[in-house]
Amino acid sequence: MMSLEQWRRNDWLRPSDPTVAEVAQPLKVVDREISDADAGGLSCDGRFMHAYDAALVLCKVALRAEGYAVTKGQGHHKYMIESLKFTLGTPWNETSDFLEYCSRKRGQALYEQVGVVGEKDANELLAQAKKLQGDVLAWLEDRHPELVPPAR
Repeated sequence: MMSLEQWRRNDWLRPSDPTVAEVAQPLKVVDREISDADAGGLSCDGRFMHAYDAALVLCKVALRAEGYAVTKGQGHHKYMIESLKFTLGTPWNETSDFLEYCSRKRGQALYEQVGVVGEKDANELLAQAKKLQGDVLAWLEDRHPELVPPAR
């Protein structure tokens, strides 16, 4: 398995010194996306997409805290998701794989057809996004306390 530094050398990542604002603003986006996914009245596809967006932004936050940003282009979601294996570590390998699976389902729901996901799928992804949110915040407090927003 490659490292984040090897990804950087392959131009999949660029180094970038993180700031508190670059962590705080995306965490607000996560709060909104989780709230929207939890709201009543949305389709399962819609709830799933909001939960996916929250999880993806959390991957981005952890990567930014480590001093990297994904270069834009084909596969940037994949790299953000796979970066969990490097940022939060091997206990998150299964979650990374699950989110990659969800990414494919999201693409189908967004671009190809309605009803791709059911209530169980939306609930499972939302639960995983909420768990990831708590774990990323705990990881930030432990590993990068200087980046934890004051309001957290």
